[in-house]
Amino acid sequence: MDNSEENSWRGEDRRASTTSSVYATSTIYQPNVSTMIQSVATIIHSQMIEDVNLGREIQSSSDLFYFSEEKYIRENPDAFDEARLALLRKMPTVDDIYEFMRALYDCAQFSPECCIICLVYINRLIAFTGLPLHPTNWRPIILCSLLIAQKVWDDRYLSNADFAYIYPFFNTEEINTLEKRFLELINYSVTVKAALYAKYYFELRGLFADNLADFPIRPLDNTKAREIEGRSEWIGKVEKEKSISQTSKDPKPGPSSYYVIN
Repeated sequence: MDNSEENSWRGEDRRASTTSSVYATSTIYQPNVSTMIQSVATIIHSQMIEDVNLGREIQSSSDLFYFSEEKYIRENPDAFDEARLALLRKMPTVDDIYEFMRALYDCAQFSPECCIICLVYINRLIAFTGLPLHPTNWRPIILCSLLIAQKVWDDRYLSNADFAYIYPFFNTEEINTLEKRFLELINYSVTVKAALYAKYYFELRGLFADNLADFPIRPLDNTKAREIEGRSEWIGKVEKEKSISQTSKDPKPGPSSYYVIN
């Protein structure tokens, strides 16, 4: 990639400006995204069923426990009534996962391609850490993976404060820490090679083999493939350098003042 190509995506602040206008723009084609979200929700649900049936647990002393809503329930037990606890702890259906991702999409307006990158990052986290998907960690994990995916893919992306506004179970400081821990656990490996993207693309498209017209996105062309590789590699380096520089400065995160499931 030459300097002119690199400067085309790294030279500007691509964040959306305020939470009063929670939308992101993209230069790519925007089709109906429902089928893509449904396919990703189906895969995540299948993995969760397998993990739960195998009895895979997360110890409270593990770094992975930070992604569990149980951590925040224990820290703020008075903030959750029995109905809320039952909602958080129940095994989600595919439709539950779909509705959560769809709600994020409706507010963030991320590109359909972010769903593919989100799935890449979730599988990467599982591969690096052995993380099991549970009823109380799938929402934070999807949130983090989509947050990072939008930074990698979209021409404009939302800030972490915007995601806290969309999903106020966490405050901005907690989302910052969740993102940092997610990146640390995958060793800041956010690069998405064209071949890997293509593998996920065709596997997901295979779910629509009977009617490919329902599949909402097209394969990457060579220009976009080079861009996604370069942008994701650069963002991984930037986030790692930022984490190193802030390690000695960051205050210990405090608990949220409110918890809401939209």
